[in-house]
Amino acid sequence: MRWSYSASRSFRQCQRQWYFKNVAANARAKDPFRKRAYLLGKLQSISAWRGKIVDDVISKTITPNLNRGVCVTLTDATNRARVLFDRQLAYARQHPLTDLGLQVSKAGDDFAIFHAMEYEGELPKHEIERAWCEVETALINLFSLEDISLILKSSGYIVSQRALQFTLMDNVTVLAYPDAIAFRNDAPPAIIDWKVHAFGTNDAWLQLAIYAIALSRCRPHRDFPSGFETQPQESVLYEVQLLTNVVRKHSLEEEQIVEAEEYMLSSAYEIACLTEGRKYADLNVEDFRGAAYEETCQRCAFRAICWEKSHVY
Repeated sequence: MRWSYSASRSFRQCQRQWYFKNVAANARAKDPFRKRAYLLGKLQSISAWRGKIVDDVISKTITPNLNRGVCVTLTDATNRARVLFDRQLAYARQHPLTDLGLQVSKAGDDFAIFHAMEYEGELPKHEIERAWCEVETALINLFSLEDISLILKSSGYIVSQRALQFTLMDNVTVLAYPDAIAFRNDAPPAIIDWKVHAFGTNDAWLQLAIYAIALSRCRPHRDFPSGFETQPQESVLYEVQLLTNVVRKHSLEEEQIVEAEEYMLSSAYEIACLTEGRKYADLNVEDFRGAAYEETCQRCAFRAICWEKSHVY
């Protein structure tokens, strides 16, 4: 079983949501129900989409250029964001979700499908306009953050959205994807988590602590510094709220590391006890508890298949 911070949050919100996303969904399955679950799992809210636009500009445009020593201006970043925004919006308005033969990889960077199109049949114009304004705001704030810019520009190498894996316990592998890891020649690594939240009130220390633990325990990738080793408390952790222009710097004490480890173990154990190592064919959605709150259902990508009384495609 693969465990991640996002999967643990999904499981605690609604076990059925976790089941559809992590067990039922399969892009290659011949079973149309499993393929439909996979495609539904790609639905995103408009706010999540605009956050992903910002993430993609940082990880696929800004970071690679910084690694090459090439300066990227705010205008460059905004122009790239606008291209992604317009192309993904055009693709999403086609709403190809009913095509079970859809191959996400063929759409490439154009791919985007929205929860609002699936369940409401339209994309509210004012929400789209606000999404673009917030993309612009996030990028403007990013370029105004001198301390973060200095960390990125002074780093020997930056990796973005890199999978970090390590074994947590028997048959459980932790999978973590930090937004950015900046390897610095004469300083500890910096782990950065970009947040594009309207309020930015949540403290992401636990998520960042899990990233720091993963970085210390994973098998280093080929492009990590030669002989790279670190301890969780050595990493410098930054939670960057790009809409509110707030940076929270976190450092880990021993008790916080223990708390993060206990969270991973308890969550993984809870999931493992329910699934008992069984695969899709041996599990039944009825074995999984539904959401406690109606709001969770309203936001859920899998509402269509969860609420159906029969699966006929």
